[in-house]
Amino acid sequence: MRITPFTPNRQFIADQLERARKYHCSITLVYEFDVTALLARLEKDRKSGRDVGFTALLVKATGLLLSRHPRLNRHVFHRGFRRYEVAFDHVSCTLVVRRTGPDMEDLLFPVLIRHTDRLSVEEIHRIIRHHKREPLGRLPQTAAFQRIKRMSRLALWWFGYKARRDPRFYERYFGTYGLSSNVGWGWGPVAGSAVANTGVAFLPGAVRDLPRVVDGEIRVRKVLSLAIVADHNLVDGADIARAAAALRPMLESPALLGTTAAEAGRPGGPDLTTATLWATEPVGDATVDSSCPYPT
Repeated sequence: MRITPFTPNRQFIADQLERARKYHCSITLVYEFDVTALLARLEKDRKSGRDVGFTALLVKATGLLLSRHPRLNRHVFHRGFRRYEVAFDHVSCTLVVRRTGPDMEDLLFPVLIRHTDRLSVEEIHRIIRHHKREPLGRLPQTAAFQRIKRMSRLALWWFGYKARRDPRFYERYFGTYGLSSNVGWGWGPVAGSAVANTGVAFLPGAVRDLPRVVDGEIRVRKVLSLAIVADHNLVDGADIARAAAALRPMLESPALLGTTAAEAGRPGGPDLTTATLWATEPVGDATVDSSCPYPT
């Protein structure tokens, strides 16, 4: 038997989970989406030279969803013995990215992408690729983790205290909704329950080959399982059901891939040096992950 203390990284995660359990009422509903057509178009576009990825499509779809369903774009805050809700006037996604640290510890850090409902899929993909492929020492999040390691327990408590009381402080670090970038291919989780500090979060499971009835025939389709985690203090099951119904056509057709930045009237795209909270360095060239058939 070996007993070791939590690393600062795990302690920070534990603190956030404890805050989620104590101050939010998370409910989880899991839906399945037939993404066969979307993935086929994605593969075709990538072969033609277009710089897009599946995770970027999820970011774009969820950003559009929150802009069209503002009930999901809210958050509960606490002051004293009172609760109040804040409706955000813009959409910002905190994308959770996993990297391996120098000591081989898995690091989960947030990449805050602002205005995900306005950015093109290419623009979002460039931001994600940068944070997944850039050397850890060059990412501002790494410096942030070093600061966390030096923080006292009292300082960590103050961070959580500010996050549950101050809407601007919260939005600065957590955005307006959350999304995980960990998608399984062929095998992975298909259901479960989770907690979240955001008003709503999207947790993709796995894309699997499953039998589905199409035009009266049984066919093998690529099906994505997606958990929607919401704060029951703000939304009800009916709200989540309506949101899932609105999300379905965005994920089950290639329409999201129909507009590029240039076609949207932004030839140069946004300034990616300010598109994320901590990405203060220019986004350079990076190697695309070839281990997945539909790179993220």
